[in-house]
Formats: sequence, structure tokens, C-alpha cells
Amino acid sequence: MLRVRGDRPALHQNRYEIEPLAPGARSTHWTSTSATLGTLRGRFVLAGDAILSFYSNPTGRYRGLECIQQRDERRYSVRGAMMEEDKIISTWTLELTAA
Repeated sequence: MLRVRGDRPALHQNRYEIEPLAPGARSTHWTSTSATLGTLRGRFVLAGDAILSFYSNPTGRYRGLECIQQRDERRYSVRGAMMEEDKIISTWTLELTAA
């Protein structure tokens, strides 16, 4: 669950199923389901202090990417974009703090 504060507060719920990393692996697959976006399938790639995420819906019409960078043990910075075919439909920046 992600609670967004600010001018337009919101509560987002996604269910992720993440394949465990194999020994020595630097990436894994995931699937997400939400009421807003439906089903997305993607890949997490470990890159130093960041996790890169690439994903699409089952038809490939919607695609996106996200970078989640760890700032310290409780804080993360997130940058991302979603596209419909080749048109950018959303970009975001988030600062996440563990409760």
C-alpha cells in the first residue's frame, strides 16, 4: 500500500508476486495486479544502490520503467515513466519513507 500526501492525497494498492532471486542472480521477474492498472509484468534489475524496473501490460500497449534508489535504511527515491505505445502518459518522482 502506498499513501501519497500532498495536494492530491491518494491511497494505491498493488499486489506484487516476485520470483525469488536465484543464487548469484542480479535480476528477477514480477507480476503486479491493481484496480487502476490491471496486470503488469516486469523485471527487477539490481544495479548498485538501486533497483531498476521495466514492465508492460499483457498486450504491450502500455510500458514503463522505474528506478528505486536507496538513500539510507529508511528512505528511497523513485523516478519513473509510463508510455502508451510511444506516447509518454505519466512521469513521477517520489520520496519514500518507511513507516
